[in-house]
Amino acid sequence: MEFSNQQVEEWELPSVLDIKYRQIEKKHRTVSIIATMIFTFIILVIPFFINMASSDTWFYDQIIYILGGWSLITGCFVLLSFKGYEHKGYALRERDIIFKEGWIWRSTTVVPFNRIQHTEIDQGPIERMFGLSKLKIFTAGGASSDLKIPGLLPDTANKLKDYIQLKVGRDEEE
Repeated sequence: MEFSNQQVEEWELPSVLDIKYRQIEKKHRTVSIIATMIFTFIILVIPFFINMASSDTWFYDQIIYILGGWSLITGCFVLLSFKGYEHKGYALRERDIIFKEGWIWRSTTVVPFNRIQHTEIDQGPIERMFGLSKLKIFTAGGASSDLKIPGLLPDTANKLKDYIQLKVGRDEEE
C-alpha cells in the first residue's frame, strides 16, 4: 500500500454546530443556583467572623457597602448559573463524547473513547436532594483533559457510563 496524505479543504470538514446535543436536566439550574448562593453566603460570613475577633469597627461602619457589593456579586453569579444552563449539552458519537458549556465563555470538549481511563458517577448532597448525578470521565491526558457532565438523572448517568465502558473495552481489544 502506498502512503497517502491528501489535503483536506476547510469546507469539507464536518461542523460541531451540526451536532444535536442533548440538554442536561432542568433541575440542574436550581442545583447550580443553590450551590452559588451557599458559596457566596460563605464569602459573606467569613469576614464577619474575622472582624468579630478584632475590635475594629470599620467593618460595621461599611456594612451597607459590603452587603451591596455582596448582593451584586451574588446576582452576577446567579445570572451566570441561570443562563449557563441553556448552553450545556452533551452528545455521543461512534468514537467520542462531546460536552459543550458556557454562556459568556463557551467551550466544547471532545473526548475520544480510546483516551478514556475510567468513569465515575458522583452525587453531592444538593444533587442528591434533586435526584441528579454527575458523570466524570477521566482521560489519559490528566486532569486538564478530564470531563464532567453534570445534571444527569442517575439512570441516564449509569447508561452513559456503561456505554462508554463498553466502547473503551472494545477499543482496547482492537
